[in-house]
Amino acid sequence: MSESEQTTQAPASTVEAQQEQSNEPNTATTAKETTQTAPSTGKIRQRREPNIPPPELRIKPVIPEGMSKKQWKKEQKHLKFLEQKEEYNKVRKEKKLQARANKRAKIQDLLAKGESIDHLIKKRLKPEDQTKLQNRIIIDCGFDEMMTNEERNSLSTQITRSYSAFKNSTVVPTLRIASFNKKLKERFDAELKAGDYHRWTGVEFDEEELKIDDPEKYVYLSSDATEDLTELSPDVNYVIGGIVDKGRYKNLCYNKSKELGVKSYRLPIDEFIKLSGRRVLTTTHVVELLLKWYELKDWKQAFELVLPQRKQIKDEESSAVSQTATPEPTGN
Repeated sequence: MSESEQTTQAPASTVEAQQEQSNEPNTATTAKETTQTAPSTGKIRQRREPNIPPPELRIKPVIPEGMSKKQWKKEQKHLKFLEQKEEYNKVRKEKKLQARANKRAKIQDLLAKGESIDHLIKKRLKPEDQTKLQNRIIIDCGFDEMMTNEERNSLSTQITRSYSAFKNSTVVPTLRIASFNKKLKERFDAELKAGDYHRWTGVEFDEEELKIDDPEKYVYLSSDATEDLTELSPDVNYVIGGIVDKGRYKNLCYNKSKELGVKSYRLPIDEFIKLSGRRVLTTTHVVELLLKWYELKDWKQAFELVLPQRKQIKDEESSAVSQTATPEPTGN
């Protein structure tokens, strides 16, 4: 054997050791590498897959007795949100401060150039003069236990928007939130800007269940009532059922009016406007409709201004649609 052959041929023991080493798994990596061919370029690329343990080694979550897996997942998602909420609010506040600084800088730049800044100035929405009425619009929140967390959160948002509608209306009764207790109140206290609702003006929060002192001065609104509410009176208190249920509970508000011994009326929707799909009005919609009627004394204008255009059917389409589809009542 020549000297060159001796230098190129490795010992058998060395080759076997290298083969054994190549067959051993790489314990330093935590993910498995796979190759894929990109469809557009045809190039081979590496992709790292997560090192997921086999099913027998996975830790199964302990779900409390009486709770479904879906409910448990929702609760875990909510707990995770609460854990991250402080950091989220911090980042959100920083973004708002930065946006305000950018806006101020832009205004100064436009003023220096002698250009208009009207499009950057937020117009005042609250009317300068408001006519105050002596009656009340009451949101009855006595259905707390009949809603899920998501529905309760939706109701709290609608109450907040209803308060905004009151601030921007030219004619305003007093807004009263009745039966304001249990989990709905907990959400307002803990999660909505640390009880910011305490500073709301022109609003009464009552933790007691709704009580009627004079039945003749109250009307409970319900889509299941048989009579239309043709006009509003400044001497009558109008009660709106504060519940989000997607029509799950039939005759709920109508039955509540009977328990309280007050009359029940429905809004004259079909007389003045045609709606597409389900005839579902949110608490905010009903509040805004009542306020608009006090301003305009006209149901048709109120419906057209308050309800979204996507829910309305044009006059030329209404006759064709009414023969094929009937709006679905809310059940309240």
